[in-house]
Amino acid sequence: MAADSVLTLVCVAGVAQQMTSNTPQPKPLPMPQDRMADSYDIYSQLQPGNQIEWGKVPRSFWLMEDTTKAEPPNIPCATGGMMNPHKAIQAPEVRKAEFAEILADFDAHCHNRYLLDASKFTVTMPIRLMDEEARKRYVSHVSGYKPPPNNIMHAPPTPDEFKEAAGMHSFTAVYFNDAHTLAMTEIGMYCGGLCGNWRWVVLERKDGHWQVLPWVRMSMMS
Repeated sequence: MAADSVLTLVCVAGVAQQMTSNTPQPKPLPMPQDRMADSYDIYSQLQPGNQIEWGKVPRSFWLMEDTTKAEPPNIPCATGGMMNPHKAIQAPEVRKAEFAEILADFDAHCHNRYLLDASKFTVTMPIRLMDEEARKRYVSHVSGYKPPPNNIMHAPPTPDEFKEAAGMHSFTAVYFNDAHTLAMTEIGMYCGGLCGNWRWVVLERKDGHWQVLPWVRMSMMS
């Protein structure tokens, strides 16, 4: 694979629905204090923008799952999952030691789910957090959508309950190196049927701001 290329995994609708976490998960935890400020800075910076699928689509509010995504308890952190960062991200040779610290953080916490707090985001548009029941209602409305044959990329209509949103967004926890100067998180957007995108983002803190690094080699879409 070329150094600047990204492998995109295309999944069918059933796999896309699995990415919205129907698998039983452990009870979510409060976000640890030592992760909170940097995590919300990163989440807020990624909205809106080119990193998030549909990041610049017109909307009146962000529709987001209220708990970070995590690997199911029976999936090994270091080797499991279709989008495992050990495979999906490639750091340059001179940065591999730093990135290894992030992977160690991921391996230690990949099963942890953290509750999100809408008031901690610093974005101009309101954020509506969805609990598990709301998430299920959204998925049940859009999961069976079939686009017209002449426009297979056509997005499903948004359910009335969530009108003026644009897709259901999600984050994993943010994983850091020891110095909190490098970070990674997986961002996701699901809009039903053959409509969704999930990818890792790697960031570096420079001059007080988080900048995206071109280290990601794999993404997933449906």
